[in-house]
Amino acid sequence: MMRPFLIAAIAVCSLIMFQSCSDNDSTTNPGSQAGTVLYSWDSVNVWLPAGTSASGTDSVNFSTSEAGSVKVEFTIQSNVDGIHAKARWGFYTNATPVVPYIPVINGPIDEPFSTNLSLAAGSTYFGFAVSLNIANSTEWYYVKLKNVKVTKQ
Repeated sequence: MMRPFLIAAIAVCSLIMFQSCSDNDSTTNPGSQAGTVLYSWDSVNVWLPAGTSASGTDSVNFSTSEAGSVKVEFTIQSNVDGIHAKARWGFYTNATPVVPYIPVINGPIDEPFSTNLSLAAGSTYFGFAVSLNIANSTEWYYVKLKNVKVTKQ
């Protein structure tokens, strides 16, 4: 008794699947809607302890096949003093326009960074990185990119 119902259900599902197929000229996945967060990360950071001479790095990478406009946001924070500690940060992408690279941090900083970029069809990558060097430190030093976010515009 269940067999006719099962066969009918399979036939209906198959018909729906075949009808949902389309040719290569139409868009079946228009991409993410505006406001969609494509990528987020709490922080990229390095902390080094007092009384040491050391260095450290941290980085995260993200790639997408989305096309169109995106907004990249994060906050750059560090307590380096330029004498005992120096830091660098980096944001790398093959999106356009080219983002200016401002790597060196010689003093305390707590500044937001934001830029709008255009993603070409295909693969776009993003890299976020920080590094910290300390010598004869008298306190804990840190550098971080906080609340990293890439949002579709």
